Amino acid sequence: MATLESALALFAVQRFSNNYGFPAAKPPLSIKLHTPSTALFFSSNSFQTRRVCFQLCSALQELPTTSPSIHSSDNIKKLYVVNISWSLSATDLKDLFAQCGSVTDVEIIKSKDGRNKGYAFVTMASREEAQAAIDKFDSYELSGRIIRVELAKRFKKPSPPPPPPGPRTGETRHVIYASNLAWKARSTHLRQFFTENFKTPVSARVVFDSPSGRSAGYGFVSFHTKEDAEAAISTVDGKELMGRPLRLKFSEKKDKEAGSDKDEDQVKDSESEEVEDQGSDAQPEES
Repeated sequence: MATLESALALFAVQRFSNNYGFPAAKPPLSIKLHTPSTALFFSSNSFQTRRVCFQLCSALQELPTTSPSIHSSDNIKKLYVVNISWSLSATDLKDLFAQCGSVTDVEIIKSKDGRNKGYAFVTMASREEAQAAIDKFDSYELSGRIIRVELAKRFKKPSPPPPPPGPRTGETRHVIYASNLAWKARSTHLRQFFTENFKTPVSARVVFDSPSGRSAGYGFVSFHTKEDAEAAISTVDGKELMGRPLRLKFSEKKDKEAGSDKDEDQVKDSESEEVEDQGSDAQPEES
């Protein structure tokens, strides 16, 4: 830096002498070339530029630096609680976490059938209370299970599963009432029977008596279109399934009623338990 300033100083002295007709003179030996005095030989434009630059840099250095907040006020108070018992209610969790402070919200995540999925979100009134709950209840045994408690920010709420294939929302199924079924007939038998003699139905279901756990002797078979249902009745009606002729007609029940009755879920252990033979609509078990 000192070498550069010396060169600029010599160049400026020589230029000043030649412009006004004076012979170039050697600078006095007492001048210290490394001093900032060389700035005096710069043009006014150069001096103004340096001045503006200096003011700009000073202003930038004086700006307050702000670091992004890592935690929002909600995240530092919201807890993710996992591995809870399926029988646990929101009230149970609220009473438990109330030992560490004020609980403002409890949300148990549930599946379509209303059963909880084994995890929940608990919001405390303050960050300190949330941390106290983590310290107290993380790895805590509750209803025979070891629960884990973490800040909710570490976990993302699971996205809802995609809708199962099959009829779109609002689409009407045309349901056939099938009676005179053999006592041993199950949904799989009914579905296979229609598949072999006509075409694969949307769903097939055998209804069971709740008290006895035995087949009620009738069921429901559904198709996407009315034409398919009419053709199935004319084709399959009277044919024998397990030695008994089927009696088919259009169901008088609404589509949702005919497809959501509690049927084979209530079969006794002595019977071979079946569920509605429509795998795409069945709610998967929680892992």
